[in-house]
Amino acid sequence: MKNEIYGIKFRKLRKQQHLSLKKVAEGITSRQTLGNWELGKGEMDFTKVLLLLRKIHVQPIDFLENSVSEYLRQITSEISGMYVNDQTDSLHQYAQYALNVSHDNVKDKIVFFRACVACNYLLDSTGNDLMNKSDKLRLNSYFNKIQNEDENWHYEDVYFFGNTQSVLKARKIYELAYSLSYYAKEHSTQNKEWTTAVLNTLINALFVLIKKDIGLAQKLDSILSENLKQISDGYSFEKIRFNFMHSLIEYIFTKDNAEILRQFDFLQFENLADLESGFRTAYKQVERIYFG
Repeated sequence: MKNEIYGIKFRKLRKQQHLSLKKVAEGITSRQTLGNWELGKGEMDFTKVLLLLRKIHVQPIDFLENSVSEYLRQITSEISGMYVNDQTDSLHQYAQYALNVSHDNVKDKIVFFRACVACNYLLDSTGNDLMNKSDKLRLNSYFNKIQNEDENWHYEDVYFFGNTQSVLKARKIYELAYSLSYYAKEHSTQNKEWTTAVLNTLINALFVLIKKDIGLAQKLDSILSENLKQISDGYSFEKIRFNFMHSLIEYIFTKDNAEILRQFDFLQFENLADLESGFRTAYKQVERIYFG
């Protein structure tokens, strides 16, 4: 694990328990290697990180999610700001620059992540896809490692998938959504941040599939419908979002928008203006795609 935030976070947790470098490193790695990693100056094999976390009695899911969530939000906040404010020229310049930087730093995953997210938002807002064939292969390769069970789904991967879906092909989106849904079901947790991220990423995938491939959207809709039956009412926001996506699918086949209009009225009554605005935008996109 290369990113410096992991080592720094580990150092803080180790010191909170008043454990020495020597004691924690014993039997896993050298004291010097651990010390360098904690200072952000070196790498640590992921399997060794898991053993180190066991030494300090910290669950991997908590360590990884809490470590990466803030820096991921920082990366995407500027990009999403340009997207929301319809600053397409600025977004185009940002995406092109980020993509060029990623070409010059092929081993830097964070740089590539930033470029993919920017290109994703640009494609969604303008239809302009800046990523070339090599970029797409690199992105698919990243997700193939998870999909083929070479790695587990972590918060970072969920967030990355949720913010790159527009630049992925429909079949790949469905396969990854299926993989994530299965993984989350098999590794259930009480961690609300993790569950919220997974649910919203899967619902986002459903909407992208509605726009790209209605057949695959129906299949994912069926999977999510079953999964959400097991989710508590503490995730009411996510359930509202899913119900709307389900209504969009029904509308495409029946051309009956009564349920959609009913949901708009409900959101108005509950003063959920931002959510209503997003739903209306989604509704207009679906109308344009399927009914001209």
